[in-house]
Amino acid sequence: MVPVSEFGVDAVIVSRRDLLKAGVGAAALATIPRPLLAYFDTGPEPVPPIGDGRIKELAFRAVEAALAVGASYVDVRLTHTRTRNFMYSFVENTRDSEELTVGVRTLVDGYWGFASGHSWSTDEVVRLGREAVYHARVNSLGRERRVELAERPVVVDVHWETPVEIDPFEVSPFEIVDFFRGLEYYTARDPEFKLDGQGAQFEVKEQAFACSDGTYITQRLYGSSGSYTLTYRPEPRVSIGWQLAGLTRASVGWELYKGQPLREQIDRLREEMREFWKLPIKPVEVGRYDVVCDALSVARLIDGTLANATELDRALGYEANADGTSYLNDPFGMIGSHVVGAPALTITANRSEPGGAATVRWDDEGVEPDEFTIVKDGVLTDFQTTRESASWLAEHYRAKGVPVRSHGCAAAEAGIHAPIQRRPNLVVAPGKGEVGFSDLIAGLSDGIAVEAMGVDIDFQGLNGFGGGDRVYEVKGGKRVARIVGAGFLFRAPELWKNLKALGGPNSVERFGLQTVKGQPMQTAFHSVTAPPALFTGVTVVDALRKA
Repeated sequence: MVPVSEFGVDAVIVSRRDLLKAGVGAAALATIPRPLLAYFDTGPEPVPPIGDGRIKELAFRAVEAALAVGASYVDVRLTHTRTRNFMYSFVENTRDSEELTVGVRTLVDGYWGFASGHSWSTDEVVRLGREAVYHARVNSLGRERRVELAERPVVVDVHWETPVEIDPFEVSPFEIVDFFRGLEYYTARDPEFKLDGQGAQFEVKEQAFACSDGTYITQRLYGSSGSYTLTYRPEPRVSIGWQLAGLTRASVGWELYKGQPLREQIDRLREEMREFWKLPIKPVEVGRYDVVCDALSVARLIDGTLANATELDRALGYEANADGTSYLNDPFGMIGSHVVGAPALTITANRSEPGGAATVRWDDEGVEPDEFTIVKDGVLTDFQTTRESASWLAEHYRAKGVPVRSHGCAAAEAGIHAPIQRRPNLVVAPGKGEVGFSDLIAGLSDGIAVEAMGVDIDFQGLNGFGGGDRVYEVKGGKRVARIVGAGFLFRAPELWKNLKALGGPNSVERFGLQTVKGQPMQTAFHSVTAPPALFTGVTVVDALRKA
C-alpha cells in the first residue's frame, strides 16, 4: 500500500502488480480489508457503509459546531470514493484507489465559507465547521451582501443508489481482463486490424449530505467509462484509428461493456474503414458549404456553445476570472425572447435519465433536480441554476407564475471541494421521421459531411473552430472523396440559426462528456444526447495552410 499525497494521509492506492508479485491470488484479493479508516468515538475502524448511523452523527456534529459560532446556514458532505482502473488488458496494470473526504460550507452575513479535509473523525468535523465560519467572516469584511437560497423540501433519512445491472466492484478483475483480451483476440483474427485499449475506469461514490434545516440524505453513485481504438493498417507504415462508440462516461456498471454488441461494432467499423480508405483524397477548397454533422459532432457543438453559455454564473460574470463568461450576457432581458437558433432547435436538461453521466437523486445542495427546457423552438427559455443563482432569476420566474426553485445543478467532485454550478444532462430534441446521418447525406447535392468533429471554443462560448476526424466531400448525395485538413469556423448564433434539419428519433446517440471548472479545478461529467444535423453556409478553411 502506497500513500498518495494528493489524496491526503487517508487515501491509499493498492497496486495489483505488487499483490501479484507477493503471490496473492484472485480469491485472496477479495478478502483484503479496505485500507481507509474512519475515526469514531469508539476508535478507528474500516469505513462503514454510508447508511451507518454514526456517519449521520459525524455530519451533524459539524453542523452544530458551525451554528454554535454564528453560521446562519450550514451543509456538510462526507464522501467515500473508490475507483478501479484497467490500464490495457493486463491484471498487473489494474489499480484500485480510495479516498475519504469531508467538506463543510457555511453562510455568514451573506458570505460563504468552506473548509474540508480527509479525516472522518469527530474532532476533525467539529474543527472544519468552526473553520468554515471563520473563512466566511473573513470574506464578509467586504461590501454588504445578501444571499437568498431557493426553497426545497426537507428530506430526512432517505437513501438512493444508481440502478446498475452489474456492480463492477463485485466482478473479478480477472474476468474483466479476460473480456478485454477476448475483444483483442477477436479483432486480431483479421491481420489488418488491431484493438488498442487506452483503459477502462469504474467508480462508486458514497456520499452523505446533512444541512442545518434538518435534511439528511445518502447516495451511492456509479460511473463507468473507457476508451478503445480500432486501428486499421491498409499499407505498411500507414494506420487509421477510430474509437469504439458507446464507451463514454455513463452512470452504469460493468454492463457498459458486457451489455453492448462490441464485436458487431468492430465488424461494422472494419467495413466502414475499408470503404473510407478506398475514397480518393482531396485538398480543402476554402468556402462556405452545407455541412452534415454526425451525432457526436452535434453533441460537442452543443456542449461548447449553448451548454457553456447557459451556465448562469458565467452569464452574469461570476466566472470571468476563471472558467469564462457567456455571449448570452443579459439573462434578464433575453429569457423568453432571444432567438439563439432555428425553430427546429429545442434543448432540455435533466439529472434523472437512466445512465446519464450527471444523473443523481439529489444534487450537492440536497435539491432533487427537475427536467427543464433551455431552448424552445430556437428561443432561449432558461438557464442552469443552483439554490443561490435561482434567486437571481426570481423576478422572471414570478412573472411566469412558477415557483423560484433550483434546477439542481450544484455539484462537487468530492467532499473536499465546494459545490459549484455544473452542467446537467442535455438532450437535443430530434427531428421527425426515420432520418439518419446517411439519409441527411443522401439529401445533399453538394457539400461536406463530417464525423467525430473536435471543437475548440473561446471563453464566451461564441467563436469556435472544428476539426473533423473524418471529413468527406459529398456530390449527388454520395461521399466521393476524403478531404484532408478541413477546418470549420463558426459563431454560435449563426451556426444554430443556420440549422436546416435534424435526424429522427432513431438517430440520436448519448455521449458522456467531461468538463473542468472552478478554482481549484474540479472535474465533472454530464451527457449530451443529440441526433445528426444539417447546417447551411458553414465556413470551411484549410487548417494545414501555413502563412
